[in-house]
This record gives sequence, C-alpha cells and structure tokens, in this order.
Amino acid sequence: MSELNQACQKMNQLLKESSEYWTYIFARDQIRSHAELYSAVQNFKKQYSDIEQYTEGNPYDALRRLYDENDELLHNEVVNEYLRAETDFTQLIQNTLDRITSGLSL
Repeated sequence: MSELNQACQKMNQLLKESSEYWTYIFARDQIRSHAELYSAVQNFKKQYSDIEQYTEGNPYDALRRLYDENDELLHNEVVNEYLRAETDFTQLIQNTLDRITSGLSL
C-alpha cells in the first residue's frame, strides 16, 4: 500500500503543478477579493445544486429561470473567469480519476 500512497502523493503534486490548478487559484483569489460577487456566486452554485438534486423530472425550466435571474452575475468578467477555471480544474481531476479507475470493476 505504501507504493500506492506514494503514487497518490505524486499525482496530487502533479495536479498542483498544473496550469489548470494555478489558473483556478488565481481566479478564486480574484473573486474572493470581491466579497459581494463571491457571495452571489456561492448562492448561485447552491441554488443550482439544489435544483439538480431536488427537482423531480427534468430540471430544465428551473435551471433556465436561475440562469435568467443571474444573467448579469454570470456575465461579470471576474465571475466568468472563476467559473471557467473551476470547471477546467474539476474536469482535469475527473479525467484523471477516470483514467486511474479505467478497467476496474466492483
């Protein structure tokens, strides 16, 4: 197991050295310096998550309303950069996990 732990630590370090990670860290720090924007984005993400999790059937209409209500927020340059960077880094992690677990069955 020690070899596996070492490989995980190495993978963690490689993720931290990636351009996606550093772009995310920069964007996160930028938005955090705008307290109102950061709070609004966190609220948007919470509402989005709640709709995805708790809406029965197709959540399209509820999500459409949420996007319409937050149009100005989502078109803010700082917010847009943050959400893009977060998505890119999350996608990198997901792709990495998919490759690591490829071929495994439970």
